[in-house]
Amino acid sequence: MNLRILVPTLLGSVLLSAAAEASTLQNWRFDRNQNRLEIQTDIGVQPRAFLIFNPTRLVIDLPGVLLRRPKQSEDLDGAIRSLRIAQFERQTTRMVIELAPGYTLDPQKIKFRGVFANQWIVQLPEPEQTTEPVAAGATSPPTTVSAQTAVAVPLPEKLRPPLSVRPLPVRPPATLSGGRDPVQPARGQVVLVIDPGHGGPDPGAVGIGGLREVDVIMPVAFHLRELLQKQGIYVVMTREDDLDLGLEPRVQIAERANASLFVSIHANAISMARPDVSGVETFYFSSGKGLAQSIQRNIVQATGMRDRGAKRARFYVLQRTSMPAVLVEMGFVTGAEDAPRLRDSEFLKKMAEAIAQGILEYVRTGE
Repeated sequence: MNLRILVPTLLGSVLLSAAAEASTLQNWRFDRNQNRLEIQTDIGVQPRAFLIFNPTRLVIDLPGVLLRRPKQSEDLDGAIRSLRIAQFERQTTRMVIELAPGYTLDPQKIKFRGVFANQWIVQLPEPEQTTEPVAAGATSPPTTVSAQTAVAVPLPEKLRPPLSVRPLPVRPPATLSGGRDPVQPARGQVVLVIDPGHGGPDPGAVGIGGLREVDVIMPVAFHLRELLQKQGIYVVMTREDDLDLGLEPRVQIAERANASLFVSIHANAISMARPDVSGVETFYFSSGKGLAQSIQRNIVQATGMRDRGAKRARFYVLQRTSMPAVLVEMGFVTGAEDAPRLRDSEFLKKMAEAIAQGILEYVRTGE
């Protein structure tokens, strides 16, 4: 799913233009009904967070991120009183969620989830009433707070999956008869990593009629593997089961496999209010441009889908992999044109065949 744009339909949304020379806070949105903050920057960021008490404030620092506009402030109702965003230091944007006097949060229940390296969701628990008396007219203390009044909030380290999920090992696609060791790539054989996006508790985008991105991705990924193996390509899957796999483990699998190419499979989405938006697009960051163009061209020719082009993007798995890498968005699960096609198993086979043809053309011609 393409989550690069968070549609600002809720109160508290601010959209900022990205600048190429530095990481920029592009969009944020606080959903007061679900106590959830969504954050988007133009490139990857690793947030830092801590709680300050009396009154309780959740402070989220985004290192290396520029706000590029004056301080933002949004007054909220209920136990969560306000949200403030400002340039705290020259290279750090600070977000502060302040609770009303007499309320607090359990830091162990604050959940950070990296959707992409540049997309974070902060899920707050229900605020709890404190037993401490609150003085009438109490105000926030100064922003400089001693270590004794701050509590660190647990954060995922570099987008690792939950501790209950192990990073998948590199698993070759076939084994020799008799249960012997897995077949290894032959000398000079092309090694392709297929990365089915999302998985586990994260189904990706959900579109028209409940169409889930993950249900579109897996049939294409498995058929693509089968087609390429028949053509002599050695294929490694980042995941074959319905597992929640973080972004960094996907990169590590490709690097450990010494992959020649990396192809991440996704389906796109936008607001359900925009069923008019359909089409296929393929993303690359640097060395994957030729591969992206070849795959994009073959999909459009084979399926007749709207051509949204091969585009450069700073997705985590494209930036961090050392081989030519692409991310294929196979159409919009929210699109009136695309959704019926993406439900069709025969169309998904055609999609896999087109992606395979694009890969093979690139391998054979280098263009």
